[in-house]
Amino acid sequence: MCVCYNFDTRIKSMVASMPLPKLKELKEYYKYLPDTGDLILIKSRCKADKQKLNKPIGSLGGPERRKTWVVKHKGRNYYISRIAWLLMTGEDPGASLVEHRNRDPKDNRWTNLRLATGAENNYNKIFVGYSQRKDTGLYRVRVTLDGKRITVGNFKTEEEAKKAARDAQRLFYREFACLDLECF
Repeated sequence: MCVCYNFDTRIKSMVASMPLPKLKELKEYYKYLPDTGDLILIKSRCKADKQKLNKPIGSLGGPERRKTWVVKHKGRNYYISRIAWLLMTGEDPGASLVEHRNRDPKDNRWTNLRLATGAENNYNKIFVGYSQRKDTGLYRVRVTLDGKRITVGNFKTEEEAKKAARDAQRLFYREFACLDLECF
């Protein structure tokens, strides 16, 4: 029976820590292009693959708001970012997440991928970090670190709160902080 790469939307879950196939096996079927993030099929897995040889492979899968590239290999779906990590480093990411620096889960270029814990991955989400209090009218700045909410302070103006939120993100979230313009 041939199992090709078509994404089945009824997949119950794609667990990040699911072990990947062996490196030798993946190298036999796929080539990863780090500059584009494409995964190229270099060996047929079934008769239907003949027309797909030497072309980018994969399907966009997952929830509508967070589509990401997946490939079906021997009946199981894998994130292409995880396969790319294994092909580039020789290491299965295991329980770690392969995170996208620019928060675009469809961008699998090597320069955009890094390992992260679940918490670090959450730090890289679009995050404002402040809100106006109804009781005082002040702007309260908060961050969440290791499941604990930390109040940074209360500020008179939105501009002060915005600066304090960015500073707090730099301090607590380091390289995972979401500091670009989309975040504020």
